[in-house]
Amino acid sequence: MTKKCYQINNCPFNRGKVPASAKCPPFDLKIGCWEYDWSEFYNNMPDCKEKIEWRDSMISRCKQCKVYFEHKDEMDLILNKLE
Repeated sequence: MTKKCYQINNCPFNRGKVPASAKCPPFDLKIGCWEYDWSEFYNNMPDCKEKIEWRDSMISRCKQCKVYFEHKDEMDLILNKLE
């Protein structure tokens, strides 16, 4: 069975141990970050400075994560949609 991202790595978007209190939608849904529709999440965010900062953070941080290397193909598809 494949481990979920929050089981592999202490992601900076995963705040706390309780899924509902995390800022990470996949953690709240108990799925892997590579399984989540980040482009829909991003497109539904209101246009603001935080949206751009979130995207830039996602693109730079995810490529340094252990999960990225274990699910590179899936994560590249996601990150390419955000660029």
